[in-house]
Amino acid sequence: MAIFTRGKSRALNSPRHLTLRHARRSAAQYKASRSILTVEEAPEDKHLGPGQEKLSSYWAPGLEAGEGHEIVATQIVDAPTGEDPLRLISKQDFFVDAPQFSLPPGSVYSVHPPHGYPDDHRILPHVVLSDPHLPWERMGSPVSEEEKSKDERNKVPWLALFTFTNEELQLTDNALGGKSYKQTNTLAVNMTVKDLRAIPNVANPITDDMGLHVNDARGDFIFLKLELFKNMFSSFDNHNKRQDSGGPEITRYKYLSHVREINTTGMAVAGVEEIGIFSIVVGSRSGPLDNAAPVSVFVHLVSIEGVEGMGSFPTKDFVALCSLHSWSYTVMPPGMVNVHEAFDNIGKTLSVLRPPDTVIDSLCNGEKVNERIAARLRDGYSMVKYRTQTGEQAVALYRGPLTPTIVGEEGSIAKACSNSGQDLQILDREVGIMDISYSSAWNLGRTLALGNQAFAAALFRLRAAIHARAMKELKISAVRSVGGQESHRSRADVLQDLKETVEHLGNLHVGAPGHVSSPFFRPGPPRKRWQRPRLTRREYPSLHYDSGEIKGDYLEEATKAALDLAKSTDGAVYDETNTPVSTDWMIVLAFVLDRMFLSGVPAHYLISDPIHVPPESLRFFYIDPNWVDAMIDGALSLANHSGEDKDRVAIKAAINAYLTHHPEHQPEHTPQIPRYGFYLRSDLVSMFPDLKVEIKSIPPIGQAPLLRHEIVTDGVMMGLVDRQPGLPEFKTLVFTQPPHQQKFAVAWKLTQDEVDIDVRKQYTIPVSSEERQKDSLEPGIVLKPTDSDNWFVWSKEVGSGADDVRLLRLPYYAEQQLSLLRAWSDEEVEKGHQRPFDDDTPNSALLAMQLTDPIYSLTIKLDGDDSPSATRASFAAGVSTSTKGARTLTSTVSSRITPLIEPIDNKVESDGDNNTAASIKGYDDPSMTFELTRHEDYRVEPHVSLANLGSHVRAIPPHSLKPSSARASSDGGGDVASAPKYNCLVYSQADENNQVQTSGDNLPQDLIFSVHVESNLNSDYELAELDIRIALGPADPGDHRLLADYNGPGARMLSNLRFNVIPAMDKREGIEYLVLRILPRSSTKLIQITKVQDLSFLLCLAQVNRFKRDSSKDDSITILALQTEATYRDHQSDTVKHGTFNVLLRNDDVEPA
Repeated sequence: MAIFTRGKSRALNSPRHLTLRHARRSAAQYKASRSILTVEEAPEDKHLGPGQEKLSSYWAPGLEAGEGHEIVATQIVDAPTGEDPLRLISKQDFFVDAPQFSLPPGSVYSVHPPHGYPDDHRILPHVVLSDPHLPWERMGSPVSEEEKSKDERNKVPWLALFTFTNEELQLTDNALGGKSYKQTNTLAVNMTVKDLRAIPNVANPITDDMGLHVNDARGDFIFLKLELFKNMFSSFDNHNKRQDSGGPEITRYKYLSHVREINTTGMAVAGVEEIGIFSIVVGSRSGPLDNAAPVSVFVHLVSIEGVEGMGSFPTKDFVALCSLHSWSYTVMPPGMVNVHEAFDNIGKTLSVLRPPDTVIDSLCNGEKVNERIAARLRDGYSMVKYRTQTGEQAVALYRGPLTPTIVGEEGSIAKACSNSGQDLQILDREVGIMDISYSSAWNLGRTLALGNQAFAAALFRLRAAIHARAMKELKISAVRSVGGQESHRSRADVLQDLKETVEHLGNLHVGAPGHVSSPFFRPGPPRKRWQRPRLTRREYPSLHYDSGEIKGDYLEEATKAALDLAKSTDGAVYDETNTPVSTDWMIVLAFVLDRMFLSGVPAHYLISDPIHVPPESLRFFYIDPNWVDAMIDGALSLANHSGEDKDRVAIKAAINAYLTHHPEHQPEHTPQIPRYGFYLRSDLVSMFPDLKVEIKSIPPIGQAPLLRHEIVTDGVMMGLVDRQPGLPEFKTLVFTQPPHQQKFAVAWKLTQDEVDIDVRKQYTIPVSSEERQKDSLEPGIVLKPTDSDNWFVWSKEVGSGADDVRLLRLPYYAEQQLSLLRAWSDEEVEKGHQRPFDDDTPNSALLAMQLTDPIYSLTIKLDGDDSPSATRASFAAGVSTSTKGARTLTSTVSSRITPLIEPIDNKVESDGDNNTAASIKGYDDPSMTFELTRHEDYRVEPHVSLANLGSHVRAIPPHSLKPSSARASSDGGGDVASAPKYNCLVYSQADENNQVQTSGDNLPQDLIFSVHVESNLNSDYELAELDIRIALGPADPGDHRLLADYNGPGARMLSNLRFNVIPAMDKREGIEYLVLRILPRSSTKLIQITKVQDLSFLLCLAQVNRFKRDSSKDDSITILALQTEATYRDHQSDTVKHGTFNVLLRNDDVEPA
């Protein structure tokens, strides 16, 4: 939504616009102070300070809409002969277009009361328009624009705001010319002007001179009964009787539209600009006064263009007006809506971001597991559904980046880069549940990076540039380390020595007197003139990435390259206030910083459970740096083509260089990165989207107080800061109603029997804000419906007790306000004071200040004894009160993927002669041949062979074809007809003896089932299922069983993800079995056994039986047997093979009876 700013927009399309604007303004002021910038480039001084506003009665456009405009072009041609000049005049009529029957998108900035929300009946609704000229772009009252009656301080708009009840707008069947029309939710009817003018019993103010194609225009129209129309456009005398002036009177509406220019500091929506200018149209009709229950009313912003030109009041049943914008709200009975109580309730519900205490306390029942879960919930965790890589469903713990407590570095989690995110999962061994917080953050970062095409491309180019620079320097260094500094000379080196080279050209054959020539430049035949020493093949340095000379120093050179690319053109660190050397680095840095500001992070990642932020609450939080680091690590993992990603570490080093540098325009500060924040969830956010937020510190800090301030959804505001609540730099948090979204009201009290008005003091001289908030004029205005000279009109029938009119009596209301202010000003002068108010004309700006309802603010003190205890306790523990250090990325250890085959440096056999002549001869000897050999395990795939045969070669049988039985027995790979064999082991994690440990506490543990397939090279079996059957039962010395029962989270494959392992229960011959079914993930549910080598899996949290030892003489090893069943398909038939294998249980503890 565009905001008018009285000039060029200064909005920044970035979630960090608050910090960017502050940094760029600071840099511009610094350069201007040193006369680096011109006057035009220097930042403009704001003529409005934070919290200040400027009111204007109207902003007239340069040209009003419609016809009657003429442009005149005059050209004077001077003749060279001295004759009279030729004067040429050309005239052209033109038409100025402007909104008429509908408003452009984004024209309505906000409305109050918001759609669907409740408010008091004394409130006057208003609409805020983003264009300050819009209410006056068309002529509302041609009569008032005549020179004789023209008011220079006010201008009648073409827009007016009306409030109606359902009974006033609801149409009965066949009410419009015998036809029925469908009404909208706000009781308007959408139709063309032509159809409207064809309704016989409806009058309208539309005329043919409003446009060339006015009949084709379409809009929403409301139909007012004639009496209601007269009430809206008639004046009332001193006895509150409606005056019939013969026609509609609209000059009263010039007091109901005004313009506000405000400083938008601290506002979530308007804060994208430094200054915002809005036009505001205020309604003059209150809600129903006699409702004992909530009642819905409808507000319409209507066009009153042409109403004055209707002449006399029509005699038809209805008068149609065009509705340009409409909404509805609920008028509550007296005493049910109170903004003050809403602010006060937020202050009482202040806490940190976690589940309510009632939820946590319900788990504190003494049970160990429940106590652990309660502790996790208290730390901000939630229980979420989790699906493993192999497809099994499980439960996991998750916490987003917003935590209720300070989070430190998580050891290796906070240090190492990751290639998949799986190594960032943390198992809570006390409850056996996986914590996937950092793993989810890593995958989210990678997903966000993949979804940002500009970032992905820039990161790829940046990685390529860093790698190219680093490899170039390392290759030069490797060459020079073998052949000396002269073995590689760059262009700069050659040019630098060019003068000396030319001077010594004469010494190639004969040295000059006193000069010793190089031994390699000796007189000789031409063949030896350019002779140079050459290296033997053994001395050739390895210049590939995995060589020892390169790999050991790669990170250092890559970091240097990244730091060079991260600079600006003036040699300083690029900080978004200067010009970057690399535009790719500019894109990558902006993306990373946006993620550090949590931009683009989905809401369900930030808040894992809605109960963390209940309605009408304020919640503070700490931003977990480990979570943010994991997300950034995932984003930077793109475009990695090496096992050990040192380029990512180099990029992080460049990012840390930015985060820790002190810019010259703010040498005492580092770049601002969010560390803390708050969520405000309240209807106040919906009512006042630009609710102003102010952070007070002692002493004031020369940086942006709010780093990010947004309305994340309807009724929810988020703010991010870089300072800890409660410390001197964040002592107080203040929420205040914005100046352009305040409430307007008839009076502080309005009933069917009385209106009480306090006339506020207004000033035309500079006074303090405290002085402006002093009491109103004394005495207040108290009026009843039967009183004469009334300020408010209840009904057209005085004393009837009805409230069918409910209008401000204008212009009398504005005139009386001005009269009382002038009288008070005169009294102040008589007392010897300066005249506080000096104005002689009632106007819309002055009336708006009177109609403004009291402005409320909520002040939350975050330090001292009266600060919120929950927030202070959560953030104070273990946190230093000293100046905060720079926020940096901590995961700076390069990731590594262990290669299947370790890389081997290329080596060349020595020729046995190290002298120069021999090396030259060996190098030039054409008889030297090199044989290209393949690895012994190299095998050409059948489809590759068939696709690459010559036309004269017959098809070679593929390797997978069944060989004869004689050849099968000779290659040692097993018979074609024989089933494969399985080598099975079961052991505990980290056990070197392949045994299951039951010593100590014997807690539930993860068991590794190692399954390797043997004798399957030539087998044509297809595996359908492999089962491992575990007999269940207690620890009986006479009948050894591995498990008594199993209720853990399940099993998961370790390496071969082509299979799933699914636990199941079975019963055979009265014995309960745990069956671990290994099933292929194939559409045919089969897999060639020749493609299978490993089927190992992990059984999570199994409670293993413990066989007691009565003395140390008893054997510590217990042997038990597990069964296997393999189901194959061979020659279209199913075959089941059975087998067993032993498991060793070890118990080193002695437990005498």
